[in-house]
Amino acid sequence: MHLLLPLAIWSLLGASHAAPSDVLTHVATTRHVIAITVNDGPEGNVVPAMLQMLRSQGARATFFVNGQAIAHDPQMLLEIQDARCEVGNHGYHHVAMQGLPERRVAREVSATARLVAQAIGSVPRFLRPPYGLFDRTVRQVARSQGERLVLWNVGGTDETVHVWPRTLHPGDIIALRDDPEGLRRLRQALAMARRLKLQPVTLSQLVQS
Repeated sequence: MHLLLPLAIWSLLGASHAAPSDVLTHVATTRHVIAITVNDGPEGNVVPAMLQMLRSQGARATFFVNGQAIAHDPQMLLEIQDARCEVGNHGYHHVAMQGLPERRVAREVSATARLVAQAIGSVPRFLRPPYGLFDRTVRQVARSQGERLVLWNVGGTDETVHVWPRTLHPGDIIALRDDPEGLRRLRQALAMARRLKLQPVTLSQLVQS
């Protein structure tokens, strides 16, 4: 089975296999679309290489960015936007939000949203908590700030483990990192999507489907 749920879901739900209804892990759709998402950064040369690869395939993705990184390089957000990709919120300091006080979680989310808005003129619609860890407080903060929590159903639960499926399905949400391994996985994902006639779209487009 290619589904690997983030650890936070298990901590919240015990043996249940379902995420809370307000947390997006997969989209039920009749269209042949998937969402590729990229965590961390953006920094270095990996994101430009990813954007070039996506452009060459006519594909789109959603990049979950850290405020600390974009504070030093807001230009990268414009490059993501120019590639017709989407920007998501990954917190400011890339710290696990689970267990943090509500005020601290709110600062992590709002500081990044503010930087994104200053750079590209719109706030993120989606929040991916670092490491996929969240609790009721994180869910409440996301809701209050107008962002939907998004995890994934194809990818890894931590910084080193990557679980790759033998196939992809419509509505899948793939999680990659903006590192050399993520670039290699992106190439694999695009090749598999092309073979299966699945179109990679942004999370907003996937939800609308």
